[in-house]
Amino acid sequence: MKQLVKIGGLLSGMMMLSTLSHGAGTSAGVSIENQASVTYQTASGGVTNDSAIVAFTVQELIRSTLVKLDASSVSVSSPQTEAAMKFRLQNDGNGDEGFVINVSQDSGDDFDVTVGSYYIDDGDGVLNTALDTLYDNNNPPVLAPDASLVLWVTADIPGSLSDADLANLNVSAVSRTFVADGQTDPAAGAVVNGAGSSSPTTDAVNAEAITSVTSSFVVTDIDVAISKAISATRDNLGGGAGNQAVPGAEVDYILTVTVTGTGTANDVEVTDDLPIQLQLKDGTSSGVITVGGVDRTASGADSDGASYDANTGLITVELGNINAGDPSIDIEFTTVIQ
Repeated sequence: MKQLVKIGGLLSGMMMLSTLSHGAGTSAGVSIENQASVTYQTASGGVTNDSAIVAFTVQELIRSTLVKLDASSVSVSSPQTEAAMKFRLQNDGNGDEGFVINVSQDSGDDFDVTVGSYYIDDGDGVLNTALDTLYDNNNPPVLAPDASLVLWVTADIPGSLSDADLANLNVSAVSRTFVADGQTDPAAGAVVNGAGSSSPTTDAVNAEAITSVTSSFVVTDIDVAISKAISATRDNLGGGAGNQAVPGAEVDYILTVTVTGTGTANDVEVTDDLPIQLQLKDGTSSGVITVGGVDRTASGADSDGASYDANTGLITVELGNINAGDPSIDIEFTTVIQ
């Protein structure tokens, strides 16, 4: 018996002698029987003669579908452990079957990964190696016909890579029945005699040549950080410490944007949604937002990339493209407590 874990159905000690409804058609092990008859008339009446019953057993047809579930290349850092790609594996054959996962790497891409473990998703669509089940190639889960699982393929990403470097992984699924027989790349029509999944014993027949699905890791080793601090408070009361946060006081803020890693952060935009208790000093008409030491007007009517919406309290600053390692950019403005 090759199945220790089965997904998609209960094991049964007896084969149902009927046609089951699934993608690959009639279930493996079903006996199909028929006979012909002839009738004719004689002087004494009608006569019917039957042929011998002709029977055969449906063999196991092995076929699977492996599709990637990531909409695009998977973004990774350099270095990174347990970066993960997501796939769906489905048994499209007519018998219970387990599949061995194979991963190869392109020679013409930018870097190689260290392929790690495979996991069966627990249904939440998020890789959690503490909760998801390890996929064991030596004893893969057995899928019933039409059953499927979501598979994670993990890999470690090396260090010292550049932004936009790409690694292509080619992932395929091969019937464990054929792998156990030494056929790791069976052609269409390949057979393992007596190794089918059903009882009575059937042959295992490979439906099609093995093909791989290509998915990619892309290095996006860039990070944009922002900090915010109060640089000064002025109560303008003309006495005391002069820094009390009371209605009418001015509060100066400084935002600092820093880009680290490698490559370029494109279309960087900073927003600061002021609470209703604060307004930008001098408002939309005359307010000033200082970006990198250069004053910009708060009016959105110009094209200096800074604006303030008095109705919503939203400050917006367009910084454009920033290269990793460029000097940090300070954004400064003054608000008034209402």
